[in-house]
Amino acid sequence: MTKPTVYFSDRNTESTNNMLDKLERICGELGLPDAIGEGDRVMIKTHYGLVGNTNHVRPVFVRTVVDLVKRAGGIPFVADTCGLGYGSERPYGGRTTAPDYLMRAEMNGYASSVVGAPLLLADGYWGVDTYEEKIDGDFVDSVSVAAAAMNCDKIVVLSHAKFHHIGIASALKNMGVGMVGKKSKTAVHAPRGLEILQEKCIGKDCSKCIPVCPTRCITVEDTVSVDMSKCVQCGHCSSICSGKVRAKALKVAWTGDNMAERIVENAMGVINAVGSEKIYYINLALDISDMCDCVCYGAPLLMHDLGIFGSRDPTAIDHATLKKMETAHRNEVAASISKIDGLVQKSQAFFEHALKVRLGAVEYDFIQID
Repeated sequence: MTKPTVYFSDRNTESTNNMLDKLERICGELGLPDAIGEGDRVMIKTHYGLVGNTNHVRPVFVRTVVDLVKRAGGIPFVADTCGLGYGSERPYGGRTTAPDYLMRAEMNGYASSVVGAPLLLADGYWGVDTYEEKIDGDFVDSVSVAAAAMNCDKIVVLSHAKFHHIGIASALKNMGVGMVGKKSKTAVHAPRGLEILQEKCIGKDCSKCIPVCPTRCITVEDTVSVDMSKCVQCGHCSSICSGKVRAKALKVAWTGDNMAERIVENAMGVINAVGSEKIYYINLALDISDMCDCVCYGAPLLMHDLGIFGSRDPTAIDHATLKKMETAHRNEVAASISKIDGLVQKSQAFFEHALKVRLGAVEYDFIQID
């Protein structure tokens, strides 16, 4: 079996070779411009960031890929997916619905006039516009793939490489959490799902859970009832009942277990549904902290910028990125610097499970481009 290739261009720049030039070069090495046919629909999947987060991918990087797609004859659009829960509170709020998130995306500089292409939420208004892809996973048996991903000729997974509490957060997470609907997001973050405690329901005079339910599977008379055959496990009702009303009749425990493995299996579902031949992976290893872009602040940076990685293999690109992170020059004044070695170790769960389910490789040809 042929080993995949990971391309890398470091952070050293000059007037004739800046980071945008390097991004174009990586795309060229991956063969993306030649693969795009006239009129091909091309999704550029990234993360718009939460307002207050200053570490997320800069829109100019997205614009660079958009312009490349247009020159090749493709029709690009830029996409992310809705977040979990309901509400706009910090640190994770503001991504419940497409309008909520797009408004905040524009505050972060993500507008069609800036990136040169339409912006959308790939899983629709509520985050439940999805297709189910059955898989034979150890933890997940069905993946809710964002509908827009199913209607593309090519997908560029443009990821901000950084850490989060379970290890590396890059290409695999951008797919396994970022390209699935709320049902599959909950399968990662709260695998026990919705818990119903009818004796705690206030009754019909409250009913605040009903209008936030995307599938209207909730009824309230003397107490609350949920049609679980229609429930998509979005957690909206829990956010209202347990968070706002404080009745706690509807609860979701956001304490995921085996999160890395579940992310890998979700990513596998996305790839199976879309087709691996359509997907190109780019990791921007810049502004590297220990927090995701879904929080409302830019966490202190742990290390110097590394550069840009590109591959056709999601596991290989994340593995190569992590290896560079492990040996990078660290920011000795960052309060979280002591976490790096532990986060590197936790990251191994992604690669061990990816190998187990045959999703990509950790042996690859590494080619540095300068």
